[in-house]
Amino acid sequence: MSMGVAAEAGGPGMIANLTDGFRAKLRTRIPSLSAYLRKARADGRYAIYDLLPLVTDPELRDGLARVVAAQSPRTPRFHPSLEARDWCRTLETDGITAAFAPVDPAIVADLRGYFENTPCHDPFRPHLGWFRPADPPSPESNMGYHSIDQILRAPHALSLLNHPTVLEAAELYLGCKPVLDNVGCWWSWGGDSFGGRQGAKGTQRFHRDLDSLRGFKIFFYLTDVDEDGGPHVFVKGSHRSRRLSTGRALPDAEVAAAFGTADTVTVTGPAGSWFLGDTYGVHKGALPRRGRRLLLSAQYNVNRTPHGPRTPPLNRQSPLVPPGLDPVVNRIYLSP
Repeated sequence: MSMGVAAEAGGPGMIANLTDGFRAKLRTRIPSLSAYLRKARADGRYAIYDLLPLVTDPELRDGLARVVAAQSPRTPRFHPSLEARDWCRTLETDGITAAFAPVDPAIVADLRGYFENTPCHDPFRPHLGWFRPADPPSPESNMGYHSIDQILRAPHALSLLNHPTVLEAAELYLGCKPVLDNVGCWWSWGGDSFGGRQGAKGTQRFHRDLDSLRGFKIFFYLTDVDEDGGPHVFVKGSHRSRRLSTGRALPDAEVAAAFGTADTVTVTGPAGSWFLGDTYGVHKGALPRRGRRLLLSAQYNVNRTPHGPRTPPLNRQSPLVPPGLDPVVNRIYLSP
C-alpha cells in the first residue's frame, strides 16, 4: 500500500478520534455553549477554569501561563534565596519535592486541637450536615472538609501558607507573584477503626488537577502519615507529560501501564511534615488503611480559580491576620 493510500485510509479515522477526544475534554466542564457563557457571565473565574480541560499539552499550558504572568504583579528587585531556587528546579524536573523537616510540634498541636474540636462536613453528602471529625456519621463518607472561614481562623494557618521561601519559589515558578488560592483542610478516614472503608473516592484516586494554567500546591500533614496512613502518591515527571491528559479519575493499573512504577513516589512523614507538588502531575491522596489523616493544603497559581471565595472573608486589620502579609498574594482571602 502506498503512503498516499495509507494516509487516505487512516486520515478520516484519525480525525474522528481527535474530534472525539476534543469533545470528551470539552464536556468535562462545559455541557453546552450556553451553559458556559451563563457561568462565565455570573462569575468571570469560570471563563478560564472551564476551558482548562482542553489545555493539556504542557508546553501550551506554559505558554499561556507566561502570557498571564506578563500582565501580573511582580516583586521589585526580586532576589530569591538559593533554597527557593532549589525548590523551583525540583518542581520543574520532578513535579514534587521531598518532605521537609516538620514544623514546630507546638504549632501542629495547636492546629490539630483546633480542627479536632471544629465540625466538618462531607460536601458530596450535604444531607449528613456537620459532624465531629472523630465521629463520621456514615460509612459512605471517606472525607470530612472544614470550611474556609474555619480554616482562616485556625491558629498559624495563614502564616504557614505565607512561608516566605515558598512564595519566592512560587514567583520563580510562575514568573509573577502567586495567587494564594484553594485553601483547604480535610480529614480522611479508613481502616477498621472507621468502619472498614475499602473504596477510594474522589481525590483518593489518581487524577490531574486542572485548576490553573500553572501552579503548585503546599501540603501539611497534621497527623502522622505512614504507608498505611493515607500518604500522598505522585508520579514524578508526569506534570511534563501528555500521557493520560484527562480530567477523569485514573485507575492504578492504567497509571502503571502509562508511566511504569519506578517514578511513583509515596510521601510519608510525622505530623508537621510538608512538601510542594505541581498537581497537574498524576497524583492521589491514598485512602488510609487505618486511622485517619488530617491535611492542610493550598495552591499558588498564576490565575485565580473558582475554588476560593468570591469576596475576601477577612479584613487585613483583623487580629486573626498576621502583620505584613502580601496583599497581592492574599487578595482572595484578605480585603485591603
